[in-house]
Amino acid sequence: MNSGGKGKPYTIMLRWQRTQGSSFLGLPDVYSDEFAKSVDESANTQCTPGKNDPLILGYFVGNEPAWDTRESEVVDMILAGPATATQTKLKEFLAQGDSPKRRKEFIIGAFEKYLDLIITAVKKYDPNHLTLGIRFIGRTSDETLRTGRVFDVCSMNIYEYEPSMQLDNFYRLTGRPILMGEFHMGAPGNGLSAGLVQVKDQVERGVAYRYYVEQSAALDCFLGAHWFQWRDQSPLGRNDGENYNIGFVDINDRPYKELVEAAKATHKRLLDVHSGKIPPISQRPKASDAGGPSLIRKY
Repeated sequence: MNSGGKGKPYTIMLRWQRTQGSSFLGLPDVYSDEFAKSVDESANTQCTPGKNDPLILGYFVGNEPAWDTRESEVVDMILAGPATATQTKLKEFLAQGDSPKRRKEFIIGAFEKYLDLIITAVKKYDPNHLTLGIRFIGRTSDETLRTGRVFDVCSMNIYEYEPSMQLDNFYRLTGRPILMGEFHMGAPGNGLSAGLVQVKDQVERGVAYRYYVEQSAALDCFLGAHWFQWRDQSPLGRNDGENYNIGFVDINDRPYKELVEAAKATHKRLLDVHSGKIPPISQRPKASDAGGPSLIRKY
């Protein structure tokens, strides 16, 4: 993902400039002329070069909005922050009534404005490729998920043993095909933590991969999935300390054969599973002795 070359299809993660001091839990000053101008300029810079590239699948426009279910907190931050166009809009809106429901309504509306600006700019400079969504986390609220209807394809990062329930719900709310932005299965080993979804050992990582991917592929709405990530993380941790045994290869590029062979077996079956010719495998993975998905982040 996010890189072309060697004749392989790829996706692009777009990045957007944000005005210093006026972004709250990732939500910028969406009603300002300055933000609209910066989105247009960024879309031109990022999308124009590839608009005729047949290997580009499409664009992700963001990742895991942090404000979902925290709308009232974001409202307080905007009110306490510097004077902005969004603050002016917010004060006018709350003058007609201030309640948790109305606060959520305002933030959802501001987010819809944000998406509209971005999608309009992307399509302006590249009308030939898909918008692939903003990669919501698996437990995003229904109100926020509904905003995904504006994309060509919706995307979601789901860290579970089986994502079918979330995928079905997302499709029901948006009517859009769904692409998995991230998932993984980890196991304790090599001095690393086991990851967000933990299984017993390397053999069970393969079982978990097959179960997750085939159960997803059996759904009409499912387009595909991105694994996070190719290589194990460093035992010393990345910038936030995260050090997971989640790669297809270890830090020395040695493959985890159990996972690789399991993936190869499932990939040979995927078209038949998706078309309903054969059922998805039903063997569930054995969880880590530590038990269940990690609680480090909520998905």
